[in-house]
Amino acid sequence: MSQINVEKIGNWYHKLLYVVDRNELFQSTIFLSERSKTINVNKLVSERLLTIPKQKYPLYISDILLDAMTDRDKLYILCHVDILFDPELKIIPTQLFEQISKTYKLVVEWPGTYENGKLIYAEYGFPEHFITEDFEGEVYVN
Repeated sequence: MSQINVEKIGNWYHKLLYVVDRNELFQSTIFLSERSKTINVNKLVSERLLTIPKQKYPLYISDILLDAMTDRDKLYILCHVDILFDPELKIIPTQLFEQISKTYKLVVEWPGTYENGKLIYAEYGFPEHFITEDFEGEVYVN
């Protein structure tokens, strides 16, 4: 992980880095500094959705995350992003990250695998199964 120069992320159009850890022992703490903030997406989103009707969930997800980001110079480490794959949200997580990463620098702890150029979440047959090779950003596999 030490080979990643986080400063370069700020120069990318999509300031987005996916960290995939085969052992699910994320080492994103190496990115922590005065200029970074870790966001527990599961906690943030689930707390904020409590008062919103289910049919309106897709309209609020982006705003919920953006409300937690206030400084364009900070690096935001998004951990525990599993909730974003819930079919009730009706969103495509990678597109959400891409949209946000045009403004903010993101490191996403990817809770799945990266195989043959594809980001994968959950196994085939599960309702939250997700697979894409059409995504922006860089991938780092540990």
